[in-house]
Amino acid sequence: MSPPSSSNNKNYFVSLEEAKNLSKTIKIPIFEEKLTIQDTFNRVLVNDIYSKINDPPFDNSSMDGYALIYSDTINATESNPIELQIIETLPAGEKSSKILTSGFAIKIMTGAPIPSGADSIIMIEKTKQIGDKVLIYNPSFPNYIRKKGENLSKNQLVLEKGTHISPREIGLLATMGYSEVSVIKQLKISIISTGDELIPPGQELLPGQIYESNSYVLEGLIKEMGHTPIRHPSVTDSIENLRIELDKASEHSDLIITSGGVSMGDFDLVRKIMEEEGDILFWRIKIKPGSPPLFGKWNNTPIFGLPGNPVSSHVVFQILINPWLKFVTNAKGPLPKIIKAKLLENIKPKKDFIVFSRVIVENIGTEMVAYSRTHQGSGNLHSLVASNALTILSSEKTLTEGETIDVLLL
Repeated sequence: MSPPSSSNNKNYFVSLEEAKNLSKTIKIPIFEEKLTIQDTFNRVLVNDIYSKINDPPFDNSSMDGYALIYSDTINATESNPIELQIIETLPAGEKSSKILTSGFAIKIMTGAPIPSGADSIIMIEKTKQIGDKVLIYNPSFPNYIRKKGENLSKNQLVLEKGTHISPREIGLLATMGYSEVSVIKQLKISIISTGDELIPPGQELLPGQIYESNSYVLEGLIKEMGHTPIRHPSVTDSIENLRIELDKASEHSDLIITSGGVSMGDFDLVRKIMEEEGDILFWRIKIKPGSPPLFGKWNNTPIFGLPGNPVSSHVVFQILINPWLKFVTNAKGPLPKIIKAKLLENIKPKKDFIVFSRVIVENIGTEMVAYSRTHQGSGNLHSLVASNALTILSSEKTLTEGETIDVLLL
């Protein structure tokens, strides 16, 4: 296929926003499957979820203590306790058949239904039991009663379609009575690293070689989004080998992600093969680090070509592939966390670029502050581990110490 006219101009850049919009012009078929809730971690809901029940389904005690009538205890003090007759002990899971009247109390456990006639609870620590009597040393509290439906109402919309399911959502599904739900079927995403210099971790490095790490990072990022990574062997700098691996990936993947080979060098073969045989929507983005990525199709399968530098690869995934995957699957999470922080150092911008510097963000008690801990080289993966946020700088002037900026929490 012939690439668009933009890809014929090697100096052509698109903005990050333009790259996101262009990537959204390519979609892929999305399917669904029904899973038991314990298997839905990191998956995306297909449908809106409505509560099947009221939560709680009945008024119940939030404390171990005594169910009683508030007016009986209003004058209780440490020096002048109120004595009540205990008529029953009520565990969770059982309902009392008795009707409570003035002068009596029912010993109650956390979660047990409130007996008829009771309007408050006194926690057990504020009492003393003597035989079948209880001494009340403080007034009781109506707010120790969990009211029916105070958390959720039956038929209430609780989880919207597109929700990214964490352990919290799994617990909520169980609370509402769901044993299984429909979720987006996991996408199969191939990862292909390129370069003669790459060898797997565990082997002995020879002169000129480095350990391949990008595929491991990308694998984790893909799993974090709830999809299935397929790591291919690293491809040497050979058009023929690259073509074979891309063809394999296009046959069994919904998306291909390559690492390396997208810049302007003689051995940047991903860019070269895509220009000659693929279909490119864009190449190069006005961001730092990570400016040379491309996006298009290989054999009708979407492909993101990421830079080989580890930090660049990670940043481009977070700011470009992550939003695209959410777009095609209608996923609403996990949501990026962007906060304000005050700079503790100067940061120099790059004209027309968005700069994603690695920084530490800390709460110093009165405000959030941001500062760098390591050098900002795009090959320094340690800088990502040593940091917990990325700056989002689009200013054309140097930002100085004391200015407030947006940062993306990692």
